[in-house]
Amino acid sequence: MGYELRGAEIAASRLQRSMAMRRVRLLIIGLLAWPCVTLAQPTFQHVFRGGLMPKANLHEFPNGNIHFGFSGALGISILAPDGAFMHIRSYSLDTLWGFRSIRPYQDSVFYFSSAYRKDQCGSNSGSKYEYPTLGRMDSQGNILWAKHYVFEDQPCLMSAGDLSITRTQEIITWGTRDKGFFAILTDSTGEPGWAKRFPNQGGFHFIKELPGGDLIAGISMDTAGATVARMTADGEFLWCKSYIRPRGMIHDVLIESDSSFVVTGYTDSTSSTNGFAPNPASFQPKLFMMKLNGTGAVQWCRGYDSAPYYWYTHKPSHARRTLDGNYAVVAGLAVPGYHQPYRPFLMKTDLNGDTLWTGSVGRIGYSYYPLSLLEYSDGGYMMAGMVFGNLPGGNSGLPFLIKSDQFGDFGCYDRYHAVEVVDLFPTDSSFTLTPIDGVTVHPVFVRDSVPPVPTIYDFCNGFSTGLLPSASKARRPVIRPNPTTGHFTVEFPDPLMAQSYYSVFDSMGRLLYQRPLPTGATLEEVDLSRFGRGTYTIRFTSPEGVQHERVVLE
Repeated sequence: MGYELRGAEIAASRLQRSMAMRRVRLLIIGLLAWPCVTLAQPTFQHVFRGGLMPKANLHEFPNGNIHFGFSGALGISILAPDGAFMHIRSYSLDTLWGFRSIRPYQDSVFYFSSAYRKDQCGSNSGSKYEYPTLGRMDSQGNILWAKHYVFEDQPCLMSAGDLSITRTQEIITWGTRDKGFFAILTDSTGEPGWAKRFPNQGGFHFIKELPGGDLIAGISMDTAGATVARMTADGEFLWCKSYIRPRGMIHDVLIESDSSFVVTGYTDSTSSTNGFAPNPASFQPKLFMMKLNGTGAVQWCRGYDSAPYYWYTHKPSHARRTLDGNYAVVAGLAVPGYHQPYRPFLMKTDLNGDTLWTGSVGRIGYSYYPLSLLEYSDGGYMMAGMVFGNLPGGNSGLPFLIKSDQFGDFGCYDRYHAVEVVDLFPTDSSFTLTPIDGVTVHPVFVRDSVPPVPTIYDFCNGFSTGLLPSASKARRPVIRPNPTTGHFTVEFPDPLMAQSYYSVFDSMGRLLYQRPLPTGATLEEVDLSRFGRGTYTIRFTSPEGVQHERVVLE
């Protein structure tokens, strides 16, 4: 395997320290909560029905609202801090084949990766080419441009996966499907700078910019295992090294100011593609964190043994730097003895990879896997992903959004799964990758769609729908004219009830102002002319629920 384990006494010592730290943490929580319960942070567990979430990137706006890659169809949502819908934007799911990733450059500038399906591929009339795609949108989901890329020897399936953005607003995307993997760098308008396709069996998991302008890439290879490469800004390899062979997998990276970095991954890939087949005795994957310097030399490597709930290696781990400068990692646990998703596992470590605390969550009879992690500004952690089980509406799998407090406690269905921390000693081995260069760029056409109404279920309270915008099922108010120069009329289909009001938000979700609405009114005159051109969201709130409408000022 290319690594060794230190003696069991070291592992036992680390486990004892981890459990001791958790006991101290619980004591501190109790002492803090006794004199001042307002220190507690709000937690929630929401499940969504009636929408799509191909990728679950989360971003927090300065006002605390959340940009979420979920909508009634292909699209995005803006959620309030408690997880309630504030804005939804959806597109027709036709040639644009779902978002793979959505990442912010600024609070009003987002880039996304996707796949564009067109043109018959091969003799099967139902098979189409799938091209990697990039685009730019504002915070409200208005798509400003989208482009797809065609390699000279384009295989049938080659859609983009994740993406990253450099300090100079260049966009890097990567992916893997038929016959190898690829990476593309473009400028801020989507025009390609370089593109490379590799015929090897494997795939990029990250490509990020180092402080000096070089790029660091993580690659999982079929025989080389967990691989790290340093590249120039032009995409040329400076070095390429594999560490945990032959079946190691690499997932995420945290970059330090001196160009050293910490990577996460698993020491073993999947035991089988059949989740109903028992795991072989040899399949005992460990989650790992490994620190490398700028030349790829190993500084330290920690392994996390989760037996008997061995890691669910079909989905990668995700690492984030915490507000206090430490590390937070989320990964998926598997059903004991089988390679099926079980529960998300969240841990915080110090800068040496030793656990400060661990947490997990799971309702009995349901299985989860996490897809994204965000440390919220109050110190709590948000996880987005998928949950499976006997869910409302007969769905076997639905998106979730779960928030813990700053110590990884979730408020309900908290679970504790101990991990044993061991030292790993991976050895590096250099090898060469030879790319095929060049792509051509072409436009993508996106159509808006009328989304179905997503429903929010409170997982902690028996699938209650207290946050459901119930009024959205009713007839919607009509805004005329729209687009507008500033003055417009809102026509309500029914006379308004008591305690109704409207709120105006700008494109970044900031509240501009609120006004009450008179009981019994069927019309309301609104003036936004003092605000600049752009897209605004009007939220109408009444005892019957909440509705959102979009207004464009020209």
